[in-house]
Amino acid sequence: LVAAALASVMIAFALFGTSQEFFESIHPPGEYARALLEHAGSLRTVLALDGLFLLAYTAFFVAYVIARRGHTSELVLRLVLGAVLVAAGLDAVENFHILSMLHVAEAGGLPSAGQIEAQYVLSAVKFTIGYGAAIGLSLSYPRDSWLARMVALSTGLAFPVVGVLAYVAPAPWSHLLGLARVVFFVSGYALSALVFWPTRRPRRA
Repeated sequence: LVAAALASVMIAFALFGTSQEFFESIHPPGEYARALLEHAGSLRTVLALDGLFLLAYTAFFVAYVIARRGHTSELVLRLVLGAVLVAAGLDAVENFHILSMLHVAEAGGLPSAGQIEAQYVLSAVKFTIGYGAAIGLSLSYPRDSWLARMVALSTGLAFPVVGVLAYVAPAPWSHLLGLARVVFFVSGYALSALVFWPTRRPRRA
């Protein structure tokens, strides 16, 4: 629920004009620096939210692996957790890299073309590893209800397909697919909260 709530707040910021997605794509250094300065305050807030979000989704996956041990393949669970930890590490590097370029811009400098390209690559690799984790999550997800089956299917099939297409589709399709990818974030975590919501057990007499 925390992960879904944080992602929802970041969507709200994006709708009002401040999103990380611009800084995860390639632009001329001058244009990139102007965007950093124009959104400096709100961008710091978004990066703080994203830092909390990566902690929340990492915690979810750790709890998920613990809960599913003994119910599904141990190898798949290890691969899922390993992929998530790598993606979270790249996510943190990505956030601090954007912050470092913001500091440079505020000091009157320009981020280099190499830094901007590295930011794009970091983001793309992070998401690709995340799609692998999503497929592993789908393979190990419970199938004991229609809701669980729906979450497993959408997470393991629709989410990776949408994510990969978001990088290769031309605008404006790439923007729409990027938005759909974020919607998958929110719905996936929110629905998983319902799937794993603890139910009260009747007390023994």
